[in-house]
Amino acid sequence: RRKQLEYAFLTSLAQAYRDFDELTALALEQTCTQRRVALDVIHRAELVEAWRSMPPFDDVVPALRTIAARGVPLAVLTNGTPVSANAALKLAGLRALLTDVLSVETVRAYKPDPRIYALATQRFDCTPREIVFVSSNPWDAWGASRFGFRVAWCNRSRGVAETLAPSPETTLAGLHELDAFVNACLV
Repeated sequence: RRKQLEYAFLTSLAQAYRDFDELTALALEQTCTQRRVALDVIHRAELVEAWRSMPPFDDVVPALRTIAARGVPLAVLTNGTPVSANAALKLAGLRALLTDVLSVETVRAYKPDPRIYALATQRFDCTPREIVFVSSNPWDAWGASRFGFRVAWCNRSRGVAETLAPSPETTLAGLHELDAFVNACLV
């Protein structure tokens, strides 16, 4: 994952965009080479596919169902390609809960580039403060906070918060806490 994100950051900074599926495969190859692990074509394909079929945490579907039931539009803003993201979300049982899946592919850069977060305000024709943004990545929470979203950092791993300001508005231990934050933001 570290190498995957490193490649995304590098290609954004160098304005040398490659899609996330390709970066994922390249990161896998690089990691295996670094660790002196042989990776044949079949295992490479299986591992790349495993990335697309990871199950969600147990609290994700119930949390999103609760919020969607109140008519709040839900979307994913992903570094992934639209095809891979939609397939993964469908497999995870989440796609039907979402109004949209927004991909960095339209901008050809990766988060935390502000143009990526602007995709959400453009799609929903709103200001940044009208969007509640949730991420488990502290760098993504920082980027979204800097853009002006109301941000919840889902810190399942109990990691250390970024010291770079601005900080997310709240930190969640899991998505079971999300509804209370969304309610507070809607008032």
